[in-house]
Amino acid sequence: MAPPRPEEEDDEVEERPWPPRMKMKLGPYAMYCVFSGAGPRGQLLGCAYAGLHCALYFARFLSLSPVAEVAALWGPVLRVLQCLCYAATALIMWVFIRYHMDVDGVYVVKFDPPPQLAAPATTTVVEQLPPPPPEMDMC
Repeated sequence: MAPPRPEEEDDEVEERPWPPRMKMKLGPYAMYCVFSGAGPRGQLLGCAYAGLHCALYFARFLSLSPVAEVAALWGPVLRVLQCLCYAATALIMWVFIRYHMDVDGVYVVKFDPPPQLAAPATTTVVEQLPPPPPEMDMC
């Protein structure tokens, strides 16, 4: 049987260090910004975007069928799905460039550290040295 711990230890919260910034490529970062900025609707749009690409791969698979009738049917469907994917990707990039990039084209994550991790303002006192003796004065 373990001895009871004092209440003081239960109230202490372990301070964990702030995680380092995540480095992402521009494409995934744009998808993250666009879809996470729209809330629950953005999650649905992200799922629809992924589903559109899955349908594209499925149509590509069927358009390469050795049966001529199947390939003839799915070939135009593949072209339409490709156009939709290009349009959706262009729209996502436009939204990202318009709303999530700075004017100079550098993409940044706005980061405000929690107040307990902010560096405290320290005042440094600089000691002044006495002036040199007259014999060392070169002027």
